[in-house]
Amino acid sequence: MAAETIELDKRRLGLYALTVATLLSGELLLRNVEWLGGPQLHTLMETAATLLALFVGAMSLIRFFSQRDSQFLYIGAGFLGTALLDGYHAVVTSSYFQAYMPSDMPHLVPWSWIASRLFLSVLMFVSWLLWYKHRDDTAFEPNIKAVFGATALATLGSFLFFLIVPLPPSSFAEQALCHRPFELGPAVFFFLALAGYLYKGDWRHDSFDHWLILSLIVGLATQTVFMPFSDQLYDTEFNVAHLLKKASYLFVLSGLLISLYQTYQELKAETERRAQAESLALERAAALAESEGWFRAVADYTHDWEYWVAPTGRMLYVSPACERITGYTSAEFMAGEVKMKDILSPHERSAIGKHFSKIPYQYGTDELDFRIVTRAGEERWLNHVCLPIYDENSHFLGRRASNRDITERKLAEFEMLTLSTALHFSPAAVFITNAKGDIEYVNPKFTDVTGYTASEVLGKNPRLLKSGEHAVEFYEQMWATLTAGATWTGEIINKRRNGELYWESASISPILDEEGNIKRYVAVKQEITAKKKLEETLYHQANFDVLTGLPNRNLFNDRLELALKQAARSAGSLGLMMLDLDYFKEINDTFGHDGGDELLKQVAERIQSCVRDFDTVGRMGGDEFMILVEGFSEARIPEEIARRILEALEKPFIIFGQEGRISASIGVAFSSPQAMDKEALKKRADIALYQAKAGGRNRVVFFNA
Repeated sequence: MAAETIELDKRRLGLYALTVATLLSGELLLRNVEWLGGPQLHTLMETAATLLALFVGAMSLIRFFSQRDSQFLYIGAGFLGTALLDGYHAVVTSSYFQAYMPSDMPHLVPWSWIASRLFLSVLMFVSWLLWYKHRDDTAFEPNIKAVFGATALATLGSFLFFLIVPLPPSSFAEQALCHRPFELGPAVFFFLALAGYLYKGDWRHDSFDHWLILSLIVGLATQTVFMPFSDQLYDTEFNVAHLLKKASYLFVLSGLLISLYQTYQELKAETERRAQAESLALERAAALAESEGWFRAVADYTHDWEYWVAPTGRMLYVSPACERITGYTSAEFMAGEVKMKDILSPHERSAIGKHFSKIPYQYGTDELDFRIVTRAGEERWLNHVCLPIYDENSHFLGRRASNRDITERKLAEFEMLTLSTALHFSPAAVFITNAKGDIEYVNPKFTDVTGYTASEVLGKNPRLLKSGEHAVEFYEQMWATLTAGATWTGEIINKRRNGELYWESASISPILDEEGNIKRYVAVKQEITAKKKLEETLYHQANFDVLTGLPNRNLFNDRLELALKQAARSAGSLGLMMLDLDYFKEINDTFGHDGGDELLKQVAERIQSCVRDFDTVGRMGGDEFMILVEGFSEARIPEEIARRILEALEKPFIIFGQEGRISASIGVAFSSPQAMDKEALKKRADIALYQAKAGGRNRVVFFNA
């Protein structure tokens, strides 16, 4: 076990290092990526963050009130306060509320973000700090009212501050090193919390602390690697930071779910061991029933509290186990100084008290679960079974009762109820499989997303959701990660029951037993189809001409640069055509701008019909087009393409039922060692186009140095 523990420690430390490396390399890779979001995407992401934070906070508080672990009080309060601040951040930074705020969007968005992050980071640090301060004080009880009061005061104060006070700038774009220095404030507390929990060391064996450290690493990276380098609202660093915030919330949620499931498994195993022990005790009791001495020996040393009450109500026997369970000795019960009804919990006296007030009756077996209050004032649960006793002549001798301490079982049932409720109402789709991958549980959100009911998928493999959109290597990498005992996270395209494809952001984790063997897999998934469609729409709007559907100037220039690099590597050549329509102004004057637009769409179709599939046609604006010709070994190929285009554009166009005619002038330039950059090649094509125009139009001119 020691070697396995060391190996698990190494794997987890390796995962932390890999997470840090991934985040740092991701920031470097994203520096040249332009992803400009907007208020709608921002509001959508913050709404999702609010729901996740609210769910994590509620589950943490349920964990606190069920197990009295003060760590979860501060974490729960932190996430509830963060949910309020995230929700406030999503609401007040929407366009609807902008008119009511004293600060404009560029000031309000960053400061309300910082307030939410600072509040959560401080509570994470406080949760560790108070553990450190009271780690040797087993009697420490946190002040619940003070924690919730401070949370309410902090969130309300933030609300009023942003509603009343005009905010100063938080971003300094002119600073090349760090555009948003105030983001480093929450980073300090995230770092302190991360260092504290690593020092605490529970991550070595506690799943929740392990996932919490992953969340703190992501939170620290968000505040140090991404957000400080955002120089405008909704840029790439801004959007990635918001996505990472939700990822950190999901890590905490995963830790809560996994730790709850592990608790359930441990209690289930304990119940089975106790059931086996009980079965063995019953067998021994039957073998010793003939001897009163043997019976007393078994009764005295049984784990349960046994007693025998005479028909008159007088105690005949009370086993010593009563003192361990109640704090009262068997002598006190035998003397009548303490009666069962005296130690009943106030919550049980009305219903259960009647059972113990009656004179022992001869018929029937009773089984009751109820609470008692021990001598120390602690409330515990008992399973009480009593039945009549007869001698060999069927004379009634009284009733024998067996009382078992089932406090841990009741707590486990509550934990299971909590887990079941949490999974049932989770905003994320959740399913659990066995080690072979057969589905054992799905929550209602899974049905909402996939269309499959629980009865349709239980016992089946999740591959029934496969869309066919991913290569075999994608799934091989996923399973390699999972079978290695690590968590796989990523985005995946799946297929609903009705055949519709959808996107999911998934986190799949293996559940290991004490020996490190995989027993279960837990998948937590969030549908992101709408986000993906929005990203696709934004990409298309940024890179394609709205009127013709052709690549616009930005996308064409990107493809031209790539083609030039490939040509330089392969010592090849490419041709660039610059095309300008002749007499387009006359078309606009005759048919109006709508007619001009209709002509441009038809021109785009005709040009595309003249080029090869791998050539690129782009519209630069107005009546100017460019054609990129690649992959030719003879100069006649671009010439033939240009001639076909001229011939196609000479033919009449039907515009709103009427005939219109135009022609085109084309300038062609070829790449060469002197023209292997974009601007030089475009300049040559432009010169050739000018010569074509000057030479009488409706012609092709090749640049000649």
